[in-house]
Amino acid sequence: MVLLVVPLVLLFGAGCAERTPPADALRDDTPSKMRAAALRNAVHGPVALAGARVYGESGCTNCHTYGGVGSTELRAPDLTAEGAKGKSVARLVEFLRCPPCADSGSAMPPFKALGERRLRRLAVFLAVSKGGG
Repeated sequence: MVLLVVPLVLLFGAGCAERTPPADALRDDTPSKMRAAALRNAVHGPVALAGARVYGESGCTNCHTYGGVGSTELRAPDLTAEGAKGKSVARLVEFLRCPPCADSGSAMPPFKALGERRLRRLAVFLAVSKGGG
């Protein structure tokens, strides 16, 4: 009898009426939300919009917000107007590649694994984000 009950419990989830979807399922539309937020913020151009997609796909919204999209739980800065700070694309790429290398006080993890092309797209996106939306 026990041999029949255990598989049924596993199959039907021990009677739970509702299940919480995996965290990844909740974020599946983050790239499209990021594109919409970027457009509201007057971001345009194929490289900058590709950078918004990189932002949405790379986990940036796990710590940062942009145009109302993302998390504030870790108190990372809102990046909607990051471009208003006047940092060059090269400086942003340097920072994104290895934040602690570029700023010894940074708690942000390195994103070198994104590769130069995606880092540049992300940097262009941030550089043109002036908070205009």
